[in-house]
Amino acid sequence: MLEIRHLDVHYRGIQALRGVSLTVRQGEITALIGPNGAGKSTLVNAISGIVPAHGEILFEGAPLGRQPAHKRSRAGIIQVPEGRRVIAPLSVSENLDLGRQAAGVRGSGARELEQVHALFPVLLDRRAQLSGSLSGGQQQMLAIGRALMGRPKVLLLDEPSLGLAPVIIKEVFRALVELNRA
Repeated sequence: MLEIRHLDVHYRGIQALRGVSLTVRQGEITALIGPNGAGKSTLVNAISGIVPAHGEILFEGAPLGRQPAHKRSRAGIIQVPEGRRVIAPLSVSENLDLGRQAAGVRGSGARELEQVHALFPVLLDRRAQLSGSLSGGQQQMLAIGRALMGRPKVLLLDEPSLGLAPVIIKEVFRALVELNRA
């Protein structure tokens, strides 16, 4: 599904990644574990096309080359960024719909919306609420839901449990396992 070969990333002359190689097969859940500054977010951003990288990234066997982030998301590589980054003045429903639109998904998104609400019922209950007024855990659920609206083939989550209460972490990871099974 996703193969990374000898990936290097530099930020203003500082090497953030050196020779990273990784293979993720369809249906797998893969976790990158390491200390702050180890390059986990940099790798996710390179796969998403947010930062330039040298080396090879292959998606479904095809090289991505210098393909920009928006084309990668439309191809099915969708990232949930660190810090959730919901659009605070928009409602939960509007944030979810933006996920569909940004990924170029045509149609109403009703099927995707049903899936998101099944995984995270609180989002259905709070669909008219402004996203900025949600708890941190609810915002993380919304950020994941927004990504799911884009019909991802590969879902990249950067620090999905950062700042969340243990009970919410459990709920988020339960939903991710359920999503993977589906």
